[in-house]
Order: sequence, then structure tokens, then C-alpha cells
Amino acid sequence: MSDVRIRPATAADQATIKQMVKDEHLDPSALDWSHFQVADNSGEIIGIGQIRPYPKCRELGSLIVKSAYRGIGVGILLVKALLEKESGYVYLECQIKNETYYNRFGFKRILWYQAPPPLKYKAFIGAVFLRVLGIHIIAMKYKPRLLLQTKRDEFHAHLSK
Repeated sequence: MSDVRIRPATAADQATIKQMVKDEHLDPSALDWSHFQVADNSGEIIGIGQIRPYPKCRELGSLIVKSAYRGIGVGILLVKALLEKESGYVYLECQIKNETYYNRFGFKRILWYQAPPPLKYKAFIGAVFLRVLGIHIIAMKYKPRLLLQTKRDEFHAHLSK
């Protein structure tokens, strides 16, 4: 783990990113290398994740760690690196079995219709149609600590008026 470093993806990483997403059967849309961080272990990409930008929101997605490197904290490093630069809400969709994993970063479950468009439509498909196949998808929302502090400060300022 000491040789693992998190870095922004480069154009040279695009093919690896697409292959890793394909291998894990994840959403293959919007796989632009410029939105990704990668976990690099001595030149081998062992993990990826992205913040997918939408016009009115941002989505954490495509979080993958190669099976040989799972369970040693690579995913945690990637999520932290992706979230550290975010100043607004970040959303994600995941299988319900992964809810507690994302809770540790501050994500909280929301109802599918509470997600902003276009994530609302993706969340609806996941919540309704995939459920028929036995796959339980949930939507989650992350509020950065900085945003929480700003809201708290605004509230206290309002009270002191």
C-alpha cells in the first residue's frame, strides 16, 4: 500500500478506465479521463473513480478497485481524493449493500425523487426497474463539511439579527 499514490488521470489512462468500467459492468456513459482520479501502484492503475459533472449537480461514480487490491484502503483513498475538492453537494447511486461503505464519508441515503435531474431519472430506473431483477439500487447525497459550516454560520447570523 505504501507504493500506491492517487493522481489525476491523464489522456493515456482513458483506455484503462474504459476497460475497468466495462469489466465491472458499470455505467459506461461519460467516461472522460479528465474527471477521474486513479490509484497508481508503481505504474499499474489499480483503482479509479470520478466526479461526473452535470449542469446542476455532481455525481461520484465509476469507483473500481482491482480485486487483488480490495480491502486495503485503496477505495477510501480514491473517495477522499475525489471529495476533497468538492464544495457543493455530490450524489451517487449504489447497491444497497454498499450503503454503509459510503456512510463513512458522509453520504446519506435519499429517495430517488430527491436527486436532481438528470440523476433523478437514473435513480428512478435503478430504484424501480433493476429491483425487478433483484438489484436494489439507492441514491445518496454528500454535503461537504465546508457547506455544513457555511449553512450553520448563515443560520447563526440570521438569529443574531
